[in-house]
Amino acid sequence: MTSKGQPANYALVWRSAEGRFSVRGLPPQVHLDRVYTNGLHALVPFWIANESDQDVTVELTTEGPLKVQQQNANWSAVSAAQRETYVDVTTAPADKDEVTMVCSATIQREFSEVFNQLGGVSSIRLAAQATAELVLLFVAEAAETDSGDGQRYEYETHGGHVTLRADTDSYDVALRASTCRSVLEMEPPTSRIYVDDCVIGRTYERTLRVRNASAIGLDWTMTVVETTDPSLSALQLLDSDMRTLSGGHLGARSDTQVLVRYTPHAAGEFLSRFLVENSNDPASLRYWVFRARVSQRQKPRRVELLSDPDISFGDCTSGVWYSRDIRFKNVSDTPVVMRLRVEGNTAGLTMKSAVRADGASAPEPNTADADTPIPTLSELISSRRPSIVDDNPSDALTATDDVGSEGGSAELSSRVTPADDSTPAGDGVRTGESGRRFVARARAARGHKAALFDEMLIKPGAVRTMTLSLLGNPVSSTSVSAGQFERQSFTLFGESSTAVGTQPTAAPPPGTASNSERNAERLSIPCTANMCTPFVRVVPPLLDFGSVDVGTLKSLYLRVENLSQVAATVQCKLESKVITCTRAPITIAPQQSVSVRVDSYPRRVNARYRKQIIVRNIHNRLNDSVVEVRSTHVDRRRVAFHNLFYQTLVPANEQNFVDFGLVPLNARSLRRVNLRNACRCPLAIEVAADAADAGAFSAYTVVPQRDATGRLTDAACQVARRLPLLERQAAMHSNIEKFKERTAGATAPESATLPPRSSLCPVAVAPVPRAAGLTLQPDMFIDKSVEQGHVCLMPFSRPRNRTVLPPSLEYLDIAPATAKRRNVVRIRGNGSSDIMAAVPPESALLSSETPSNLDMLPAEEDVEMIVSVIERAEQILDEIIERLDMIPQTLFASPEAENAYVRRQVDLHKYIDLLVESGFLRPAHHVRLTALGTESLIVILQPAGTPDKPAPLRFDANLYFKLVDRPGDLLPFTDSAAVVSFASADQLPVRRFLVQAALVQSELELGQKSINVGNMQVDEACRKYLVIQNRSETPLMYAIRKTGSIASGDICFVDSRYGIVRGFDSRKVVFVFSPSLHGAYSEQISIANVLNARGGKKATLKAAVRRQSKFYIQSLRLEFGTLAPGRPSADVQVLAIKNMTPKTRHLIVKSLLASGDGLSDVGVVLEARFPPDIAAAQPARLLDRETEEKIESLEQKLKIAVRKNRPEKVEKYQAKLAKLRG
Repeated sequence: MTSKGQPANYALVWRSAEGRFSVRGLPPQVHLDRVYTNGLHALVPFWIANESDQDVTVELTTEGPLKVQQQNANWSAVSAAQRETYVDVTTAPADKDEVTMVCSATIQREFSEVFNQLGGVSSIRLAAQATAELVLLFVAEAAETDSGDGQRYEYETHGGHVTLRADTDSYDVALRASTCRSVLEMEPPTSRIYVDDCVIGRTYERTLRVRNASAIGLDWTMTVVETTDPSLSALQLLDSDMRTLSGGHLGARSDTQVLVRYTPHAAGEFLSRFLVENSNDPASLRYWVFRARVSQRQKPRRVELLSDPDISFGDCTSGVWYSRDIRFKNVSDTPVVMRLRVEGNTAGLTMKSAVRADGASAPEPNTADADTPIPTLSELISSRRPSIVDDNPSDALTATDDVGSEGGSAELSSRVTPADDSTPAGDGVRTGESGRRFVARARAARGHKAALFDEMLIKPGAVRTMTLSLLGNPVSSTSVSAGQFERQSFTLFGESSTAVGTQPTAAPPPGTASNSERNAERLSIPCTANMCTPFVRVVPPLLDFGSVDVGTLKSLYLRVENLSQVAATVQCKLESKVITCTRAPITIAPQQSVSVRVDSYPRRVNARYRKQIIVRNIHNRLNDSVVEVRSTHVDRRRVAFHNLFYQTLVPANEQNFVDFGLVPLNARSLRRVNLRNACRCPLAIEVAADAADAGAFSAYTVVPQRDATGRLTDAACQVARRLPLLERQAAMHSNIEKFKERTAGATAPESATLPPRSSLCPVAVAPVPRAAGLTLQPDMFIDKSVEQGHVCLMPFSRPRNRTVLPPSLEYLDIAPATAKRRNVVRIRGNGSSDIMAAVPPESALLSSETPSNLDMLPAEEDVEMIVSVIERAEQILDEIIERLDMIPQTLFASPEAENAYVRRQVDLHKYIDLLVESGFLRPAHHVRLTALGTESLIVILQPAGTPDKPAPLRFDANLYFKLVDRPGDLLPFTDSAAVVSFASADQLPVRRFLVQAALVQSELELGQKSINVGNMQVDEACRKYLVIQNRSETPLMYAIRKTGSIASGDICFVDSRYGIVRGFDSRKVVFVFSPSLHGAYSEQISIANVLNARGGKKATLKAAVRRQSKFYIQSLRLEFGTLAPGRPSADVQVLAIKNMTPKTRHLIVKSLLASGDGLSDVGVVLEARFPPDIAAAQPARLLDRETEEKIESLEQKLKIAVRKNRPEKVEKYQAKLAKLRG
């Protein structure tokens, strides 16, 4: 039974182990249920009674988030009536000893946390038979979780322990608490209701929803913060039962609807701001605003909003652009000027707007550069300079203005881009004159509560799309919201007015309003964003490697912790020849950490080595961290003596390792390592790799061009013969397939169109000297003999005066004057002059009579040609090393640029095989260095396998350098005995060169591997698509290829045949299927993973193709009803026949006698009638063969004109066809 004036747990009594004292209200096993995680203490009263006749001192010890107070002002202030309902006790079942207690949240809400923060007691002395009242305080630490809308907040379990001890007697309490965070949310997330253009006397209703997002109940209240009408007579807040609503209780994960009813009584502006507060958690609250504009009478709307009325950017990371599209439509009969402005809490936000015509592609906002810190708002405003291009009306207009508002300021800029070159004047594109008016109007609006930052002209019936981009600026680490989500709400106001003429009029002076502005129509678009700035912590701040031997690898680890509620991206930046770590961006999940391995690989003795590693927070450069690295380099094995003979340069820095960065599995990556001889005499170095990693990477050297005597080497001549031949034989794409696509009407850029194979020839170019940072000409990547995208490897020119040709050089297509010359194709490159070349017959290249030895000295012209081939191959190798990307880029100016980029990457991968197969790159076993010379070592890495772990794996391997021929007098010893002892190369230790990489996955999947079109007719077209899925984090490059058969020509890809899919994303590739032959159709489409050659997939396209019908009969049944003998039928039936072919056909229609029914066809009358619009009361006209041929020719021209979008030619051909058909 519950004692009067005491809580329910007062009746629960337990004795200590020896019975010297008893405990009332605190069971040995207690479950404290439904505790709110709000940072406030939960109070549990209990009592200790001395059961002995002597004084007892009870020591109190607690573990966990618990403490005990003897005097608590909050509990002392609770009345006797409230104490009876404070604790709700649930007795444990028979098989359990745990007792569940729930403390009243309503009473605890009135407690002052100041008294709960006071210290506790560790012991209490009780007189004989005395009782003391104590309070157990428990506080739950708030879990670091995302606070964005849509999150689910569940119960968490916390534990604690309380021990009461009196000498040898004790009493133990095990406490388990179930806590949950109470979160209140509102829908819509913008928490703003705007009713524009209201009329007096009418009633307007809107709905809000107050939602409990947690697994624990909550109490909420709604109060008015500010309003323009203190009486609130026009505004009512009602529940589902139409009763006035000001708060209530919400169960776990439940919600309630709030009906907002507004009946205006007077014209003008009405504004009310409400606070919705969670009574169980003061930090969980929401503000919402009701705003209305009331007029005397209803006005027809000029502009309609086609997109969502509320814009939510969701959870955003500072330093990243987020975009949303807003679409407006002019529904009036006159042009409308739409002026946009922003009002609300825009502190720390940067916004941009881009207006475009309907259907145009959305511009990509510029992302923040990882190497450049994001400027603060004051820096952006101080450096603001509006730029206007007046020379070309179609150029983009850019202007930047700051917006002062009640919540802060933000940088706002606008940009207008035309949809295409054919956009007419007054179609929403601002010219230079309107741009000047816009900037003048923006400057005049400065200092106002909301500044105008964009304006657009919409002609009648037109649709305009505005892309609103939002960028959050990082906050300081001392800010209250550092690392936490902060909700920011603002409103985009659009005021539309009738335009004067076709251009916006100049803005009136400040303080005045024109007639159009007084009659302006307003659209209000509430916007909200949950912005969070990522913060990271790097530990330890100092890495001390201690003593490290030269040529020995030693590793330490950095731990990067993400302290924020949003994912953070960091990148390590360092410039060192000794220290190495991953330089790729690393994404860290919220409240998680990653380890970064730092390797030290010394190359020479240094007693005091110091270096710094900068850990950059890409999205918050104010949070960059600096880690100091210290080490002492010693040389106990004398590996540093290698530096006396040669140096390893990567690419120009001397270091003992090469880092490939991120490399997808099964992809090939190249790095160049230069070996430079530091001696004035030749050296010989033996190169070897680890036996375990021999298949993953290999080293190559470039073929020597000349020998010691200055003559061309045999290997160089062989490369000059084989490389052009391999380039001709290489087939990465099919010309037959491209020709079939062109005949099928594929929409490809003109630059991608290739002539038939018979008309292609290689290009002759002059020798191009090599230079640092050389970039190949665009013409090099146009295949003149096989496909687009190949580098031309035929830099030959035909000599003018040649009559005698050495037989060993026939393969160079330098035929005698009597030889039959082939047609010359003239090709114009980008910015280059016309070049001419001729192709030798393939039989001449493959002729077995071609000598294999080149003992005969070539002529001077032939030497130049061979040198040109080798130099051109070296340029290709430089281009591969510089431009081959393992992590593809994802931002492109146009789909054509993306297509060209992927094709170029495909070609670079293919040319690695060509350079190795031709012998230009030879396996490096022994490398000879001339005196003070440099030799390039090309390291090709191709890791194989499929790791199970999704995180990047480390690849560590070694190249070993052994000096086999060196001078012995360069060793730094003074006595001759030491020189003799180290004169042998075997006694000089082998040098280890480290090869590192981080391995990632590149996985391609298809959404549907079999596409069944079903039944189709010949020449019927249908649109289908392939879904390419990227199952990895890194971007995926794909290439779609067809078999090249005749049937594959019926498949025409509209675009995106070569493209990139972002990480964990998918892409639809549309193609058109138009069968040309009847029968069962089954064709395979290959989708190749450009980086992972083993990760390609195949899709099968199936269809049942029928022959095309020659004619069509509308109805195969004629019903004449009841007939009388000798009399005609009352009904006349129509037999409609339609010609389904483009040719004129003669059809014979006659009646056949039905057997066995006694009927005769004598009374059946057939009369041919044609529609009145074709030939009313005129017989059908028969066309002769010559006219039919002209009609067929014009029909083909009409198809071409339609495909090329030539409306003037379409009209001309249609008129001619109508005239010929009569």
